[in-house]
Amino acid sequence: AERDRRDESREAAPLQQASDARVIDTTTMTIPEVVETVLEYYAGTKQD
Repeated sequence: AERDRRDESREAAPLQQASDARVIDTTTMTIPEVVETVLEYYAGTKQD
């Protein structure tokens, strides 16, 4: 969290989310579920 804050607030090339990024909340997901979700987005079969 601290590193993210520093990266987002630095003067040169601050870290920013891409305008077309998809955010996946992995809080309650297993690793296989995360992989499946990413692959579904990549294949175009998963919708927001």
